[in-house]
Formats: sequence, structure tokens, C-alpha cells
Amino acid sequence: MAFCTHCGRQLVLAHVEAESRDRLICTGCQAVHYDNPKILVWCFAYSRDRVLFCRRATNPAKGLWAPPAGFVESGETLEEAAVRETFEETGVVLDPSSLILFKVVSIPHMNQVYVGFRSELESEPSIVAGPEVLEARFWSETDLPFRELAFRDMVKGAPEDFYRSMRTGDFAADCVTIRLSQGKA
Repeated sequence: MAFCTHCGRQLVLAHVEAESRDRLICTGCQAVHYDNPKILVWCFAYSRDRVLFCRRATNPAKGLWAPPAGFVESGETLEEAAVRETFEETGVVLDPSSLILFKVVSIPHMNQVYVGFRSELESEPSIVAGPEVLEARFWSETDLPFRELAFRDMVKGAPEDFYRSMRTGDFAADCVTIRLSQGKA
């Protein structure tokens, strides 16, 4: 960001003593502009022992499999965003109230926070791949092509930990931080 969204003047990086950190500050109106993390959501929608995945049609990770996921839009709750992304990518309709928190992943070096949900389905619904995916389908753990999964370095242990939770019934929510030295940048 180079210019103030309030008055249009140039922004400069300056130390804000009260916050003990550098911030972008307007040279005109002195407004402080915050650079906050982007919030993304994903959803493990599953029926019995099978989980819904999408083969991505866009970069990053074009051609690789991932659960339905995307950025939270302004005015949306986390659950509404996960439901919207799941529908846009797979045609599967979820009820926001059916979502249960599964994992939160902070990735400070990318300025992103991923919030993962789970939603158990009574049966496998029909799938209609959206424009952001090449195909979508339900995978059992034994059939899932693990070598073709996207973002393995960002969400450690997923989806193995999810399949394990499905087997054991232990779905304790988890918070993880991925540091630059832990993943690829």
C-alpha cells in the first residue's frame, strides 16, 4: 500500500511507540494503516470413510488435490465462507451450522491464517466441479493420491490427521503455527 485510503496522500513506514512496532502512516492525515493477515478457510466434508477433495484448476498448486478452500470475503463469517467455497468448488451444499472447527493454522511469514472445519454428511451428494477446479470427488484414505496433494508443507499432517480422527472419533480442535524454517517459502 503506497497511498492513504482516507485522503490519498503518501504512506511512510514509521515506528509507533504505543504499539512498539513499525506501521504505515499517512503523511497527510496521520492515519495508521494496518497490514493484517488474510484469513482463509477450508472444509473437510466427509461421509463414512471418504473425504471431499478438489483438483485445483488454478495456481498455486494447479492440478493438485486439496479440500474446498479459499479466502473469507468482507461481511462473511468463517462458516459462511467455508460453505460458499465448498459450493463454488464442488456444488455440495452445506449448512453453516453443521460446521465444526477442526484446525487453525497460522503462517506468519505468508501473513495468512487458515481455519479448517469439518462437516459430516449423511451420504455422498452429487458433485458439480466449479470453474476453479478440474474435478472433485470423495476419497478414502487408501485411495487418496497423497503425492498429488497441494500445500503439504503448509498444513502439516493433513489430511492424515483428519482420517485418523475419523477412525478414532477424536476430533479435538488444534492450533498450529508454521514458521518459515518449517515450510517452503
